[in-house]
Amino acid sequence: MNVTHLKALLLAIELGSISAAARKLGKKQSQVSQWISDLEIDLGVSFFDRTGNKSTLSAQGEQLLPSLTHTLAQLDKLNHRAAALSQGEPSSIRIGLEHYIPESPLTKAITTLFQLPNLCLEIYRAEFQELSEDLHNGDTDIVIRHESGQLHQTEMEYAKLGCYQEGLVCHRSLPLTQSQPISVDDLSLFKELIWGELGEEEGEGFSPDYAVINDLTLLIRLLENGQGFAFLPLDNLHQQLKSGSLVALDSDFEQSAIPRRVEINWRSGLTLSETGNKVIEAIKNLHQFR
Repeated sequence: MNVTHLKALLLAIELGSISAAARKLGKKQSQVSQWISDLEIDLGVSFFDRTGNKSTLSAQGEQLLPSLTHTLAQLDKLNHRAAALSQGEPSSIRIGLEHYIPESPLTKAITTLFQLPNLCLEIYRAEFQELSEDLHNGDTDIVIRHESGQLHQTEMEYAKLGCYQEGLVCHRSLPLTQSQPISVDDLSLFKELIWGELGEEEGEGFSPDYAVINDLTLLIRLLENGQGFAFLPLDNLHQQLKSGSLVALDSDFEQSAIPRRVEINWRSGLTLSETGNKVIEAIKNLHQFR
């Protein structure tokens, strides 16, 4: 099937007549009619009901119109992506997000990336070691991670983004909310819900009675049901804290929320492409880390 013929068919349907499509294309009506007839023979259907000099869209044509529109739209995308690739532009960008970094400060930036034409995004979470290896091996383009201790990094491109806050939280019904500022002894009387992976060794927690849960959604639901307390990124709890179902706890050993700094790393040469540069600039300028 000829793409030009398919486009002529769609134009004839949109304009309501084959003659109008021919005028729009600068072709003879007989030629456009022949193109459409050839398509009908190839596909074994009739796109138009012809009565004298008048043609109206047939029932078969109505049924095939969505597929025709979709096919031509996909062909346009193919042409645009091929043109971008021929100019050295990436057709997809892979972004790795380190575990425990809240996603809400990145939502605005990522939503903007969805508006970039002819670009597919792959976004995944992993531990820093895996992300670092992916970036080094060229398996990912961008990594958003907790800030390293280095003042300057020479082996990769990077930028400091800001920080998010972590703090102690529990359900408003727990007695902990009535005795602030709380002490470590106060916390030890309640179950601690730890957001993490099984087998991780991050030192002692606040309570000898604990549960390790790697599913944040489940952990938050348990908190909302009054099951203990947790130390979590506060951005992940914005709605619960705003509604008052969860309460941020003040303590005598940590008198303010703890800031966790975040940075972005990207593979060398990414910003030399127009698309890659737009992606990095969008994340740097539109993130909502403090």
